[in-house]
Amino acid sequence: MAIEILLKQGESERLEFKESLSDWDGILKTICAFLNTKGGKIVIGVDDQGNIRGIDIGKNTLPNIINRIKFSIEPIILPQIEITNLREKNLIVITVNEGVNKPYYYKGIAYRRIGASNQKLSGDELEKLILEKYRKRISFEDTEIGDNLSLIDEDIIKEFINSVRIERRLELKYRDKKDFLKRLGLIKDSNLTYASILCFSHNPQTYLPYAVVKCGRFKTLTKIVAEREIGGNIINQINLSLQFLRENLSFISKIDKMGRRIEIYEIPLEALREALVNAVCHRDYSIPSPIYVKIFDNRVVIMNPGKLLEPLTPEKLKGEHESILRNPRIGNILFLYGFIEKWGTGTNKIIETCITRGLKEPDFVEEGFFFKVIFYRKEVEGLMEEILKKLEGEMDIRELAEKLNVSERTMRKYLKLLVNRGIVGRKKIGRKVIYFRLT
Repeated sequence: MAIEILLKQGESERLEFKESLSDWDGILKTICAFLNTKGGKIVIGVDDQGNIRGIDIGKNTLPNIINRIKFSIEPIILPQIEITNLREKNLIVITVNEGVNKPYYYKGIAYRRIGASNQKLSGDELEKLILEKYRKRISFEDTEIGDNLSLIDEDIIKEFINSVRIERRLELKYRDKKDFLKRLGLIKDSNLTYASILCFSHNPQTYLPYAVVKCGRFKTLTKIVAEREIGGNIINQINLSLQFLRENLSFISKIDKMGRRIEIYEIPLEALREALVNAVCHRDYSIPSPIYVKIFDNRVVIMNPGKLLEPLTPEKLKGEHESILRNPRIGNILFLYGFIEKWGTGTNKIIETCITRGLKEPDFVEEGFFFKVIFYRKEVEGLMEEILKKLEGEMDIRELAEKLNVSERTMRKYLKLLVNRGIVGRKKIGRKVIYFRLT
């Protein structure tokens, strides 16, 4: 909006004039009030009647304004600050959007905007803001994003209905997309929600660009040897993240009693899948960060934004505990798909499955705003350690087998494990396969 139009409007619920920067107390109270109400603009260099007085601006003026605001308002905010020139005089315009983390405080007091004045919030009003903040935090999945039903993919709905029929023996019938979403509580006043597109859109990242899974295999904390970013709906994220783990973890093949070839991974896939499902289901989608899947030589870490909801703690997850869903609508979809059971036993299954396989018990860790599940791989030992000691430069299977006095068949088996773990590389030169250390 042009500054001339603003000046003609006069002070209001969303507009304040300040003649100079000397009235810092008034400026900060107004910023606080705008944050707690509907936002607004402060024009500095204009008196109460809308007359342009102008303001002197030096090289430190803007940094000083930013720091004043940053260290005076709680929680911290960074408003948009612009310098504009009108009738050969400089003005500063501070634009404050309605806060997303209400209530905001200045000197320990929360203000609101009524008409053209700032007023302290009463105890009842403050309590209402705090309750509203908590309600929004635990129901971010219900945030409305418009009524564009074309975002919902009919094929994904059909796949879901087929899965429900198989997994839960339920027949879901519906007239159209809107009716389908309404039955599942994924539409509000004809508007789609974050939950609806996360579950039934091919590209929910249009609205939530950080709602992805970043997968990586690491040689060191900083050296990545393989990486992939996985988007799409939550089912796609779970399945493709599990595929990345399959591609980058070692396994052995066996033939079962029915003559079928089965692959047994060093970390049970069912435990990894459970952790991935939990990360997608329980992550805090209001935090602008992806889920991380990190594979190291000695561990696998699955980490999601969002700490555990009270009264859950990492220690409680190891015993009998209740099921508390941050995203109950997303959780219901995953339940119908057959991914979760709503009994709060997922973490117990993760522990039991790993211990049964002879692995160290996984750890559950809260760190900052993140929750982690840490799986421990079996260390490279025995013959594999000897291979690494003898593998100098580029060598083939025959050379290594002779050096360690083992059969070529045995050498091939252990080299495959080292290649799958990302410790040894391989390449083909003519008809010969060459192996080398990855450094």
